[in-house]
Amino acid sequence: MHAPTDVHNMLAALATESRATLGGNLVGVYVRGSLALGDFIPETSDVDALAVTERPTSEAEFAALVTAHGRLATLSNPYARRFEVAYIDRAALWRFQPGLRHPSLGQGETLAWAEHRENWVVERWVVREHGITLTGPDPRALIGPISAEELRAAVRARLLDWGAWAAAPDNPEWLPVRSHQAYAVETMCRGLCTLATGELPSKARGIAWALAALPEPWHATVERAAAGRADTGLDPAAVAEVLRFVTWAATGDEH
Repeated sequence: MHAPTDVHNMLAALATESRATLGGNLVGVYVRGSLALGDFIPETSDVDALAVTERPTSEAEFAALVTAHGRLATLSNPYARRFEVAYIDRAALWRFQPGLRHPSLGQGETLAWAEHRENWVVERWVVREHGITLTGPDPRALIGPISAEELRAAVRARLLDWGAWAAAPDNPEWLPVRSHQAYAVETMCRGLCTLATGELPSKARGIAWALAALPEPWHATVERAAAGRADTGLDPAAVAEVLRFVTWAATGDEH
């Protein structure tokens, strides 16, 4: 795994805290997301992980995990508040089941019980096929096979969510940041590539596929977004174009 030393240190701290907090209930801890797919951007990417438990997390364990993540968030490490972590028990992990709630942590947030949606089919696929084991067995022993059609169905659902978001974005302050625009465009490219190929590509492969396969006028949109992946500056003039691309990718209708 190619990542800054600070990332390795935070992942080691997460594994240590999880083991100390959950004891024998901890099965394993795995790296997912951009770190697993090989397209981590030190300036902007989250540090994504999955912790697997033998049985569902109890309320006492959940309270202890909240305290543990509070400690992690205070570490003098630039990635201390850039974690995204979920705790899923072995039975629930094997195959995605809608409607289940699991202890989950978003970047800069507090650990909370959250319902997992269809994007967790994609997350399972990433861990199963590309996940990096910090501790525990091979993730293929914990996550059942995910077919290309299951992956496509999950991506279709996720694209529809993005389309609804683009129709009335609930965080307009987020949109002018160039790296955020890049994230939205790259997510659409990867989703469309998955629908075409049945696999989730890295961001770089998703962009390359989009530039080769998507019709005009989207080449310039994709190229401009890809160039801003690590740019935290503002580009409010590009917001409308990014939203049009998200709408087109999600619904097939650029209007």
